Amino acid sequence: MKKAIVIGMRLSGTAAAALLEREGYEVFRCDDDPSIAPESPGIPLSECELIVASPSIPAGHPLIAEAEASGVPVISEVELGSGKLTGKIVAVTGTNGKTTVTDMIDRALKCSGISSFAMGNIGYPVSQAALDGKERAVNVIEVSSFQAERCFKFRPDMAVFTNIAPDHLDRYPDFESYFAAKKRIFRLQTASDVAVLNYDDKRIREFGAHISAETVWVSMTEPVGDAYIKNNAYYLNGEALASLKETRIRGEFNRFNMLTALAAASRLGAGKEGLKKFIREYRPLPHRTEYVGVLDGRRCFNDSKGTNSAATLAALGAMEGKVALIMGGSDKKEDFCEFFLSVPENLVFVAATGANAEKIYGSALKVGFNDIVVTKDLEGALDLAKASPADVILFSPASASFDRYAGYKERGESFKNLVSSMK
Repeated sequence: MKKAIVIGMRLSGTAAAALLEREGYEVFRCDDDPSIAPESPGIPLSECELIVASPSIPAGHPLIAEAEASGVPVISEVELGSGKLTGKIVAVTGTNGKTTVTDMIDRALKCSGISSFAMGNIGYPVSQAALDGKERAVNVIEVSSFQAERCFKFRPDMAVFTNIAPDHLDRYPDFESYFAAKKRIFRLQTASDVAVLNYDDKRIREFGAHISAETVWVSMTEPVGDAYIKNNAYYLNGEALASLKETRIRGEFNRFNMLTALAAASRLGAGKEGLKKFIREYRPLPHRTEYVGVLDGRRCFNDSKGTNSAATLAALGAMEGKVALIMGGSDKKEDFCEFFLSVPENLVFVAATGANAEKIYGSALKVGFNDIVVTKDLEGALDLAKASPADVILFSPASASFDRYAGYKERGESFKNLVSSMK
């Protein structure tokens, strides 16, 4: 019997192991947390034909290094599961907005009666979708850099690149290495495939000149592609679909996300009436500039998904009035000096909390932003924010959540519960 190892036994690893067993492999499970699975697979790696590594497993992990030295293939769960899907494959990557765009494309297709399912980094493993055995016209897969870096045969019918900015520098030696991982989902595409790319991002525009797929550009500033904004309305192929006022989304970055979804969904067969319905009915996912109520006269927004500086700057840009920002968490080796040099003028106060709070504080003072304090916890940060001269309290950490929480969802729920309890 063929043997395989799965490293990392959370959602994606559990699904990968089950899919491998269905395919006739004897599977050896392991995890760095011995309460979940043994730390060692218990067999020599040379006896295995394949290793599947979960996204949380870094390239420098001892088992990965040993496998690479011995020539055993190490692939991602996306690589494994996508090969067992029926229907077209759409891969969505980027630094920010990829979860939202994945969800938007899926919803837009469904509004046009096209069977679709969102999976991957959005929270539902691709291998689990393969195990489900449901036939769908389109599989929309959110692909993180951690998943893409171990994809070797993955060739999506459509690949979408939302934007690129420094992120995950705790896992990559430099920005270019991170960018290179994102690019991998385009590497096997041919002229019969489609790439939906951000025209406004210079680095992506330059990258787009060197790929083989048909390129569909998306821009907020120029009508260069299928979908664009004109006269305060969404346009597709020269026709107005709906006014910007008819949507429930907030911020320029979300308008760009919607343009990207319109361009992608229309190429996948979504019709004009279905896209109009999607624009008018789409509700944003939780934890993304999510309005959570009023506290002491200040509107509160939960943007726990803002796990890097670029995401938090985008969220700040969507706020109206004077803003108090709560930020901080698990550090990803970002340059917060650059962040504070880029913040809008309506940012009047920052409360920093979490493992990298002192780093954030020092960076702010270094570049002359002095309206900042460090506090020990989220509750203290909220108390300080509601005592500030702000009209809006924005929770957008610009950091990962793993110093105190299992993930951004748990962190966001904690913030929402605090706002509710303080009313």
